[in-house]
Amino acid sequence: MRPIAAAIAVLILAPPLWAADLAKTRWGVETATLANGLEVIVVPQQRMPAIHHLLMYKVGSTEEEPGKTGLAHYLEHLMFKGTEKTPPGAFDALVNRHGGRQNAFTSADYTGYFQTMPRDQLGAMMALEADRMAGLKLSEANSRPELSVVLEERNQRVNAPPGGRLSEKAAAALFPDHPYGRPVIGWEADIKTLTYQDALAFHARWYAPNNAVLIVAGDTDLSEVLRLADATYGRVTARALPPRVALPIPAAPTDRKLTEVSARAPTPAWSARAIGPSLSTVSPDEAAAMAVLIDGFGQGLGSRLDRTLVNEQRLAQQALAGVDLSRRGPGQIFLSASPTPGVDLDRLETAFLAEVGRVQREGLSETEVNRAIERLTNGEAFERDSLTGLANSLGRAKMIGRTPDDVAADDDRIRRVTPAEVRQSAARWFDPAAFVITHLLPKAAP
Repeated sequence: MRPIAAAIAVLILAPPLWAADLAKTRWGVETATLANGLEVIVVPQQRMPAIHHLLMYKVGSTEEEPGKTGLAHYLEHLMFKGTEKTPPGAFDALVNRHGGRQNAFTSADYTGYFQTMPRDQLGAMMALEADRMAGLKLSEANSRPELSVVLEERNQRVNAPPGGRLSEKAAAALFPDHPYGRPVIGWEADIKTLTYQDALAFHARWYAPNNAVLIVAGDTDLSEVLRLADATYGRVTARALPPRVALPIPAAPTDRKLTEVSARAPTPAWSARAIGPSLSTVSPDEAAAMAVLIDGFGQGLGSRLDRTLVNEQRLAQQALAGVDLSRRGPGQIFLSASPTPGVDLDRLETAFLAEVGRVQREGLSETEVNRAIERLTNGEAFERDSLTGLANSLGRAKMIGRTPDDVAADDDRIRRVTPAEVRQSAARWFDPAAFVITHLLPKAAP
């Protein structure tokens, strides 16, 4: 425990090192930037004596070099292997001892590490997180076994699920020769060749305070957060950063239809995906119109797809639509359906794409639009009411260049969406000919 005490001992009063750009936005969210470039966002919530500490880096799998897919995710695992001050397992032990929880995640565009803890442990979390930002310690002995863990994770996520490999192929088809076409977890052959030296080099390039955003939500305030952050993160030196990989709109897919027969598939499944808008590629108003379109078209009970394909035509047990708007590059539209027993996938596909074509031509009715707006704004309110919800939303927004004020304005944008704007969004993005379609079929028993 002595190394942890040494790490926490840096929490001493010192002259403030944060820049004078303090700001306060809607919902009481406050922001500042340390002198070394670390951006700080504080979401005060005094209803319970707990904090959610989230550190996000502006780097993901898109920054990997050819042949090194999965490196960003591998480094995420290795960040738990300790430093000179903190031995392996000590971070976990501290979190567990206080009844907290911690985890990490990697995406194409960013990587994050978080802990939810009693409020009096905020300084300790900052000290430990800053320590591994500056002094990660890796070796062949503590890094090589983690490759087996990552490969098993890939097996559980991709190889074991019935449609895992098919989904991976569909993403590669939709984004040919594009970073978004590579799996975040990495191709299996690449993962096997990764080394701890690769991870340390990636860490040295990207894990710097001026490439990170700290979000703290809970029973605290900006003054306390800045005092603690100054004594921990403020001691880490900023570094020159390489330019991030450009993420243009990809070339048109060469494969528009993929079929897989799997002995692990209990039932058939149909899905489709297409290039869509994101908050980085279209205006916030256009993104809001797409959010309303997707919700009204295929988000659960009462949506257009639920009424037509499930209840009226009885072709599907479930039919859904989704969109990923929080991307640094182009977004992605997802459609999926599970056929009613006895319904052929081709028949389901014809009916599904007919609904896509109809909404492309006509949009949604005023009633459908109003219902979608109500669902979306209610969902946002519930998310803000949790300890982690708003913190996570603000963190994702910062990763793609948005501000807390942008996020705060999203509710109003959603409420202003009109049926005409929804129809324009559908006309632009819902082209049935633009989708990459997949059929997952069960393999008949011999």
